[in-house]
Amino acid sequence: MRWIAGVLLWGMALAQSLAVSPEAQVGQTLEIRGADFPPGRYTLKIASEAATTEVDLETFNGSLATTWTPPAEGTYKISIQVGERVIQAETQVRSAPPPTPPAAQSTTPAQPPKALPTFTPEGLVLGSWKLPLKGEWVGPRVLGQRAFIARGPLVLEIDLQSPKVVAQHYPPGEVRALEADAELTVLLEDGRRLGLGAFAGKPYEGRWESLAVIREYLDTLKATSTGALDQSPSSNRPYWYFFSLGVDNVHPTDLESIGRDLLQRGHRPELAWGPGVMRWLEPWLMQVRVARKQGIEQSLLWSDFFLKYLPQVPGAKAMLWEQVGWLEAQGRPDLGQRYRAALRQVAGWQSPLTSANMAAATWVLLGLYSLMLLYLALIYLPAQLRGLRSSGGWLVGWFQHPLLRLRHSVLAYTTIGERSILLVLFALAALALLSWGFMARSEALLAQDSLMRGTLRSSAAAEALRGFANTAPLRGLLAYALAKENPGESQRLFQEAPPWTYVLLGRGTPEALAQAYQRAPSLAAVREALGLGGDFWTPVYRDAGVVREAVPTPRIIVASVGLSSLQGLGSDFFATWRDLPIWPSAFWAWTVAAAILVFTLYHMLCFFLPKPQSTTDNLAWRRTVQLLFPGSPIYNQGWGLLVLLAFAGGLWLWRQDNGWGVVLAGAALSMHLLLWVLLVYRGGKTA
Repeated sequence: MRWIAGVLLWGMALAQSLAVSPEAQVGQTLEIRGADFPPGRYTLKIASEAATTEVDLETFNGSLATTWTPPAEGTYKISIQVGERVIQAETQVRSAPPPTPPAAQSTTPAQPPKALPTFTPEGLVLGSWKLPLKGEWVGPRVLGQRAFIARGPLVLEIDLQSPKVVAQHYPPGEVRALEADAELTVLLEDGRRLGLGAFAGKPYEGRWESLAVIREYLDTLKATSTGALDQSPSSNRPYWYFFSLGVDNVHPTDLESIGRDLLQRGHRPELAWGPGVMRWLEPWLMQVRVARKQGIEQSLLWSDFFLKYLPQVPGAKAMLWEQVGWLEAQGRPDLGQRYRAALRQVAGWQSPLTSANMAAATWVLLGLYSLMLLYLALIYLPAQLRGLRSSGGWLVGWFQHPLLRLRHSVLAYTTIGERSILLVLFALAALALLSWGFMARSEALLAQDSLMRGTLRSSAAAEALRGFANTAPLRGLLAYALAKENPGESQRLFQEAPPWTYVLLGRGTPEALAQAYQRAPSLAAVREALGLGGDFWTPVYRDAGVVREAVPTPRIIVASVGLSSLQGLGSDFFATWRDLPIWPSAFWAWTVAAAILVFTLYHMLCFFLPKPQSTTDNLAWRRTVQLLFPGSPIYNQGWGLLVLLAFAGGLWLWRQDNGWGVVLAGAALSMHLLLWVLLVYRGGKTA
């Protein structure tokens, strides 16, 4: 049986083929096609005695297709390596035939000059042939027997001999101009110049609204019933072509090919997407719910696509959790558990903190600090007034005897435990404020569109990362972004970055891999690198022919930017503090900084103030104040703050029409009353 399997595999390998015309002319576009190739990416080599050209291709349903324009005459050998085997083809390129000499022209009727395509209000016209188009197009640029026109992220290649559109090309951005030398080159709006063969493997970096050009072109052909004018092959079309289509024009069986193209162009499920792409993907996401009417299998085609390739587009996680409940309701708890495990991993990629969380924490801590300060001021007010009577009273004392008034500050009457709790609350509030500012700064920097496209392997993302501060954590992000385009620079940056897990895997040395496993033995990328298994996405990467890498997830990216901001606070405190995005103006920044400094000095000073005598009288006043502040009987132990926080949280939930808020507030209040009664009872027994 083994020799039969070997023969079958050998036969499948021999079935792969390259097809190319045996003869071609200089300047005339040559079509190259391959069949029966395994899924993955391949490098097509076109070699002659003078030069060698390489083109990166990926398979779609086992087929390869590209076009190439020979720059000079000669014999060209075309090859692709598949494993240990090389598939080859050959073509002979001849120079274009010379023009007919004048003597020969006199014996034959005069030939009219070759017509060139021109734009009219109806579209592109070439003789009696007319291609309906809308909008302003770039071109035409004529190269040999082909003409090229472009608009937005779409380039059309037109055969001038037998007029028809023979190819659609999709540059990774909007086209500003078409240039032609030995081959066509497009100038993109971001300044890059790319040949047609350089489009492969690059993510889309143009404006999302520009994809409407592709849909408008297809709709125009359909509306005018001129689809036969476009005979371009439907293979090798990138994911953004499918994004531009209406959801009714995307077959569910195409979703896996689209997902593989996303991975092959550098997009990763671990990275987040911004809201711009939802102009096109919102109907796709809703199709998860619509397809449920057709059964589990149809709905899974759409939900699996988002879970495998786009789990972090806006709204995807909520829709996928909804899918979990629906699958379990359909009697498929096994599928529901599969989704739950994957979604928990997706949640682990996110930063556990956001600027909104830290803002809420800051205000909660400031509220607790203020309430605690108010409680201490009220409970020690009688003793404080008695101590200040000889120096002018509570207010006048600041003007008559300021140092003596400071000596009788309210914190001078508190216990060591109360002073410590108040200082801890103040320090936590200040740290929460600083974290809020750093988190808001990180989110503002990372909200750039170039960093919210599910990839860092784009020219715009690399440029944005270069614009950040040159700190060790951010050098790791830039190293990951440059790993494909500039491996040498990437390795240098990886060596300078802190030894986080993704950095260690990026270094790729045996020592770094061992250290990565010691740090994160459960990380799928680490386990795959060591051959120890994987996770839900392991077969996804494998089927796409993409090597699994450790990716700097949003959690790591936010941490990198936050640590960079912290380093900036140490090197240039004033500029970093002033530029935090939480301040309405610079005045607020310096006002808050001054208040933090004053309160810090005040707390430190109060630890050295001697405690006045007779601070425990006025027992009735103390018990009355303690009755009004939930948890106050055990504030000096810290636990009373939890009772106060539970009571405040219950009131907030009650205001949000949550019935559990009344229960929580009632439980906290009951606990407070019990503590207060026990305090009064113990005080009575002592008396």
